Amino acid sequence: RLGFKPAGGWQGSVLRNCATYNYDASGKPLFGSQSNDRGCASITICRRGDRDRDCRPPVEKKVDLILKKRARVPVCTADGICYFVIDIINNGTSTYNGPLTVIDSYPAGAPATSTFGPSPPWTCGPNGPGQFRCDNAGISLPAGASTPIVVKAVMPAGYQSDTVENCAVVKAIPGENDLTNNKACAKERFRHPNGGKPTLRITKVCNGSLAGAAVISCRITVISLGTAAPTGPVRVNDAATLVAGGAPVQIQTVTPDGAEWACGPVPANALSCQIPGAVMTPGTSRHFDVTVSANGAFENCARGSYGPAPGDDIVYPIGQACAKGGGTSTIRVEKTGDRECRLGQPCSFEITITNDGTTPFSGPVRIGDAIGMEGLGRLEGVEITSIDPPFGCSPEPATLPASCIANLTLGAGESQVHHVTVVIPDDGRLANLQGNVSGQNCVGVLSPDTRVQGGGDVLSDGQANIQGDRGKAYACHPFTISQETKKECSQGFVMNDAGRCVCPEGTTFRNGQCTGGGTDVVPLPPPPKRCVLLEGQIRTEDGRCVCPRGTGLENGKCVRTDRPEQCTIRGQVHNADGDCVCPRGTEVRNGACRPIRPKPEQCTIRGQVHNADGDCVCPRGTEVRNGACRPIRPKPEQCTIRGQVHNADGDCVCPQGTEVRNGACRPIRPKPDQCTIRGQVHDANGNCVCPRGTEVQGNACRRKQPTQEQCDIRGQVHNKRGECVCPRGTEVINGACRRPRQEVECAPGSQMINGQCQPIIRRRCPEGTIGRYPNCRPIRGQPSLELNPGLLLQQVLPRRRPQVEQQQDPDPNRILKLQQQ
Repeated sequence: RLGFKPAGGWQGSVLRNCATYNYDASGKPLFGSQSNDRGCASITICRRGDRDRDCRPPVEKKVDLILKKRARVPVCTADGICYFVIDIINNGTSTYNGPLTVIDSYPAGAPATSTFGPSPPWTCGPNGPGQFRCDNAGISLPAGASTPIVVKAVMPAGYQSDTVENCAVVKAIPGENDLTNNKACAKERFRHPNGGKPTLRITKVCNGSLAGAAVISCRITVISLGTAAPTGPVRVNDAATLVAGGAPVQIQTVTPDGAEWACGPVPANALSCQIPGAVMTPGTSRHFDVTVSANGAFENCARGSYGPAPGDDIVYPIGQACAKGGGTSTIRVEKTGDRECRLGQPCSFEITITNDGTTPFSGPVRIGDAIGMEGLGRLEGVEITSIDPPFGCSPEPATLPASCIANLTLGAGESQVHHVTVVIPDDGRLANLQGNVSGQNCVGVLSPDTRVQGGGDVLSDGQANIQGDRGKAYACHPFTISQETKKECSQGFVMNDAGRCVCPEGTTFRNGQCTGGGTDVVPLPPPPKRCVLLEGQIRTEDGRCVCPRGTGLENGKCVRTDRPEQCTIRGQVHNADGDCVCPRGTEVRNGACRPIRPKPEQCTIRGQVHNADGDCVCPRGTEVRNGACRPIRPKPEQCTIRGQVHNADGDCVCPQGTEVRNGACRPIRPKPDQCTIRGQVHDANGNCVCPRGTEVQGNACRRKQPTQEQCDIRGQVHNKRGECVCPRGTEVINGACRRPRQEVECAPGSQMINGQCQPIIRRRCPEGTIGRYPNCRPIRGQPSLELNPGLLLQQVLPRRRPQVEQQQDPDPNRILKLQQQ
């Protein structure tokens, strides 16, 4: 028995094998006819895939697993539960018996919990962040068969993506070489309360105006309030116009908060900036600052939009935000202090800086302070002994006049007070001035780029004496400097340490005169005339009648020389110094004197903080909504659903007794007691609908047939669940569905016929014939031999015996040594 195997690249359809009897090699003599000494046989070459059903090439053994992943439902449930199915298919040629390990993961974000089934036989648990492992200790998986694993994932409450991706990989089994089909992923849509659409808001704030400012700074902020980042770029267009006339105001500079912004050139009348939508993830806030020319009161508006998404042409507006700036200064300055100062003695003044604007102010300012005296003008070198609290300049001023730049931060309506103490030097500059000398202390809070005058102060010599029209950015406080007149004694008297006129040492007072040991008499000074007190006057120690400090003699009575101006805050009164103060037990609150109220220990509304007055307020940029401080959301200009109106919070709602149905506010209709089709539920409009992922089939809601994928293995078909399986009676053999061939070996002496072992029946030639059935031939009387006299006769017949004398052997086979056929 011989076996042959075609070489690689064999092109023929049959394999033909021939054999010839070799007399020389066998050492046998020629005999009989040589026409049948050669025989051939042909075997058809059977290739895999041939249409011949009898063609059954040898099966190549293969070890291979296929893992498939599919979403059990198209969309996760409303409470964030997603379902997936893992199918493990034996794509090999023989049954696999042994353990299996599957690793399950979530590339887009880990679930809160993940469970697997069936359990047993699968044992599953965490295998790291966002990863799980399932083990089957022993499974018997025939060729072509599959086993499923059902995955239930509960996504966390803050899950942001619009899809949930679940991936799985089955570890290789012994002998498996092709691992490309051991891993698969599937996605399931994840629903959000607002559909996962991005929500953006734009805000605009301009700093308060300062006297002398050349530019005003404004900040444009874009805030992402939705549950998804916008697709496509986010654009902001900014422009400013004068309130009076509407002429454009030039934007001088732009300063973004990061490199992601791309802005147009400046200076320009309009500016466009954009930032990729991908960076505006939920909760993100990005901004850029612009400076606008301060040529008068202006309104600066910014409009925003986002989109289009790749492959789309829709641009979504996000509204606009406007803020006003320029015009008169929003920073107001007040100056108070002592009414009378003495040379060489401390003198105190109080500076109050208030933000009268409706928006917070934060930025650098120039603070100037100076003292001027009547007849002298501005005083140089006036020592500052203290500033409490400091202005924030670097360094703090040490003498007046002073000019320095400090950073000022004030909320809308907030104030800050600085106490400044100075000492006016007694250096003789006021020696020629008689009596009380009038002066004033002036302060100004201006733009930092205000031109500095007089070598460091903002008040010129003329400004120190003339109030002029400086606006509320300047304030002055008048005061007087009192100079004491030296007392002189009459002739013959001297002044002692107590300030009394007495006789010189060595003399005595006699008869109204100072007399000594000699005869010279010192005359006694005449007694001073006693003055008559007028209305409001007081008598001094030396007997003089004078008006009290702060008053003067007019029309025979003492009257106030500094008439206090009318108080600007409702309820305030003048104190003894003429200052406007609230009565005892009251305080300034909301622009008026109100009873002092105790400060609450804790704010009752979540998120509120205490302001400078101790009141509970929401932080800047937030408002009270639903019992807490929440980001201010723009009020819609118009409701988009027909019939809706704005409620107290500015939200669009349907009027009482109506509801949203079919895109409009319609009268509320009663909900039906029960849906007539099994499995249906009520939607938001009260209609009976099948749950998502199902449809009406017959009289019930049934799961939609999943989209059938093309089967990978030739010959497979889809079953009722949409799975790829081989038809009944076939199995996966050599990468295709084929009928299994019984590999049964028959016992010796039998052979396989029609799938059964049958005895081998050897038929013999009939009597009187020879040969191998069916090639039988009659027996001749004398064997007909074709002899080679040169070979056969020399080996068989002896030459020494004559042929005629030899007796013919009755059995020629004994001579030729031939076996019967």
